[in-house]
Amino acid sequence: MDDKLLAPLKDFDDITSDDLTPEKFDTKIPIPIPNPSYLMKESLSSDIKQFKTGSKYEKEYDEFCRWSALPKDLRKPKTGVEFEKKHMIPSGYTDFFRRRDDFQDRRLTYFWEWMMDLYPDVVYSIYQRATNKKGSDKAAGIFIELLSKKMNLDKPRLQVQPMVLMGVPQEKIDALFTPKGYDSEKLIPGKLVKK
Repeated sequence: MDDKLLAPLKDFDDITSDDLTPEKFDTKIPIPIPNPSYLMKESLSSDIKQFKTGSKYEKEYDEFCRWSALPKDLRKPKTGVEFEKKHMIPSGYTDFFRRRDDFQDRRLTYFWEWMMDLYPDVVYSIYQRATNKKGSDKAAGIFIELLSKKMNLDKPRLQVQPMVLMGVPQEKIDALFTPKGYDSEKLIPGKLVKK
């Protein structure tokens, strides 16, 4: 027989009965402590965090964000289950999509994109109602309000206050704010400049 196989057994021959007392041995049984994270939402959110850009269903996720940004009456298909069937994604995957960190931001981006696409049509509709022969005062008020925001009619004008320091001649203060080489007498209309 090979002596290499018997070598570990020789170590046991050196053990005496004093070495076998309970005080010498570790009597504790290592028991792994269970991790209750599977009961908490953290485990689910960690799965979602791993669901990053470039994953298998990234294209479907983007389409889901666009779909969920629309009002329910305009959505085709109407429900999330039908959406999963149409795009051939696993059942319940739309719930994962909704829990992603960037879902609300991406959904709002598509929502405002949809709103801005409709904005010209809505303004035109208000314009038609305001200029109709019967005319709607409310529509005219909305239209005027939209225009006034662009025209800044209510914006107060900026008034420049002159700078005055006590004990300093005003000409010296004005010279601080006048560019070099600027001659105000040449720019005053009606005065002839002597050569």
